[in-house]
Amino acid sequence: MSNAPARHPIYYFHASSHIFQVENTLYKLCKSILSTASNVFRDMFTATQSEQIELDGMSDDRPIRLDGLSRETFELFLEHTFGRVRTGSYTTDELSRFLQFCDMYQCRHTQEFVVHRIFTARFRFHPAQLINLAIKYHKSHTHRELMGHEVFLNIVYVQAALDHHRRMVAAEEPKILMHSNECEDPTGCNEDWHAIWWNGMGRFLLDARNPQPYSEAVKRFKELKFGRVSEGCKELMFKLLDQGAAFRHAEHFISEACHLLVDKLVFEP
Repeated sequence: MSNAPARHPIYYFHASSHIFQVENTLYKLCKSILSTASNVFRDMFTATQSEQIELDGMSDDRPIRLDGLSRETFELFLEHTFGRVRTGSYTTDELSRFLQFCDMYQCRHTQEFVVHRIFTARFRFHPAQLINLAIKYHKSHTHRELMGHEVFLNIVYVQAALDHHRRMVAAEEPKILMHSNECEDPTGCNEDWHAIWWNGMGRFLLDARNPQPYSEAVKRFKELKFGRVSEGCKELMFKLLDQGAAFRHAEHFISEACHLLVDKLVFEP
């Protein structure tokens, strides 16, 4: 039995320009249509033209492989892009995967279509799914349309409050109120604890490219060198950090906010 990829019975257009492989299926598709529908495909074709790179996709033996993509998801895009009439409605799973594809391949107009479909079918989604989809794909317009204006504004306020709290924790270290018996230089101990907190926890929590959650920031913080901070004082402060006091209020705040927002997203059809 051969494992060679098979041509798709519908989306292998013999007069088209480029051959793609998704899983074990071949598609022959029009370069201009793909470029119009997707910025990723447009940039791929433009780059190969300007750099005179020999591109795969000219034969079944050398297709352009779209790894990490399921055949079912790709065909949702093709069905819409090539104007085939859909006989039934989309499932919630299909809409979620379709939105992910649009985000990955930068299909702005198709994404607007998918968001509209999700909004129309919002009664079939769990409210938490709508919040997750909107936040995951980082589209403010998508946020508003999927969640509704009131819920979107509440999430903006929640995020602003959490960002403010994170900055406060990063900038204001927990104070060493009582030094251990072995601490010989309380003043130097306090000064170094303050400096190491800002240069350590401050950096971990506020890193613009890769901010760390509290638990991971504490883990990394413990691995730093603490200068004049005595071992006894350090152990006492580590116990305080392990209790999670600094972020416990934030966690409760998030939990309560989620319950309130989910209640607002429970639509009555």
